[in-house]
Amino acid sequence: MKRNMKRFLLAIGVVTLGLGFTACEDEPDKFELTDGNPTISYIRPQDVAAKDSLLTSAYTGSGICIVGNNLTSIKEMYFNDVKAVLNTSYITDHTMLVTIPNQIPASNTGKIYMVNKSQDTTTYDFKVMVPEPAVTSMKCEYVHVGELAQINGQYFVDDPNQPLTLTFTGIDNSMNLEVPRENIKKITQSSISFIVPEGAKEGRIKVSTIYGEGNSSFYYADSRNIITDFDGPNNAGPKGVIPQGWNIDAKYSTEGGISGAYCQLGPVETEGGWVEGLKLPFWCGNWNGDPMSIKEGAGVPLRNIIDFSDWENMSFKFELYIPSSNPWSAGALQILFVNNKLCANDSWQNNTYIHTSADGGKDLPRALYNPWKSTGSFDTGDEWITVTIPLTEFVYNDDGTKAPSPMSISSFDSFIMWPINGGVQGTKCTPIFRYDNLRVVPNK
Repeated sequence: MKRNMKRFLLAIGVVTLGLGFTACEDEPDKFELTDGNPTISYIRPQDVAAKDSLLTSAYTGSGICIVGNNLTSIKEMYFNDVKAVLNTSYITDHTMLVTIPNQIPASNTGKIYMVNKSQDTTTYDFKVMVPEPAVTSMKCEYVHVGELAQINGQYFVDDPNQPLTLTFTGIDNSMNLEVPRENIKKITQSSISFIVPEGAKEGRIKVSTIYGEGNSSFYYADSRNIITDFDGPNNAGPKGVIPQGWNIDAKYSTEGGISGAYCQLGPVETEGGWVEGLKLPFWCGNWNGDPMSIKEGAGVPLRNIIDFSDWENMSFKFELYIPSSNPWSAGALQILFVNNKLCANDSWQNNTYIHTSADGGKDLPRALYNPWKSTGSFDTGDEWITVTIPLTEFVYNDDGTKAPSPMSISSFDSFIMWPINGGVQGTKCTPIFRYDNLRVVPNK
């Protein structure tokens, strides 16, 4: 018995050893770090069609092909002082595919540093270029003078030899107000926190660095194409758009506001279903069977006051405040622009526009804003934020599926915001929503 067991174990050992040899034979090109130092002959783009183009510089994030000898001796590679990720699947003795790191170097020496397994370093002259600043958003576009603001973007470099500057340029470069250095509180590659200086007015914000300058794609204190800011008579906007529709339970106040009066809905308990107390509609017409009428006290069709001809290059924006005492955790905020034949203040209007066809609705495209989905609960940290939703993202049904057809220029008559359904599962909550400065503005 023991002799048979020994033979069995010996057989297993032979098989295992054989498998080991097979595995080695199946990987004849397995990467192995070689001795010595690498040499670089030239660098070209990774695109084979551009292989005859030689590079002496490239932007952060670019993919390059290094051509030379003994490139398999490279254990680590640095572009200036930033370490690159090396994928041995793309390294041979004579070529290496690598992506220049996106991280901006603290010291731009204009060199590639290659470290071998003996920790010897070989250098090669190659300049990493950093794009000019991209200023893409502002945490809140209506921050008051003297309060802390934050802009977001990329390539914010504060070089000691050429410090970053921040300038309010106004509308059409009508002003040149540089933020004092002591007002700039924190700079990272993707954000800048600063105190809004005295004299700041509506318009763009410019960031200048050693690598160039970039203007914001947004306006600070943006007053363009306001649907309503709740500051006019009967809580209307500057052109007379009054919140109106069935069962509006909105309250209006200036206390703790960001820009005059704001609209508050809630606190109302919801699990994401039909809750009238959280609905904010703007149905055009005047309840007399004429949905496109514009009379004193009547709803104004939005496309009569805002130019939507380039709507695919525009975004819906608003300021939002959800206090930490009453967070939101159920229902997606549905935002719809609806043609007057489907939603208006007249005798034949009904609520089918809000639903999908499965519930007898119209499958109208809409945006679904549900920032609580990833965390389970959402509030704005007891401060105002700006929410931006490109109109090209108004593509969903009530249940979160894709709508069968897109919006068109004829969609922009009535408007509604309502946290209901959206195809997301949440938890019961009693949220408070405060809205201000509802607007549709160009993306650039």
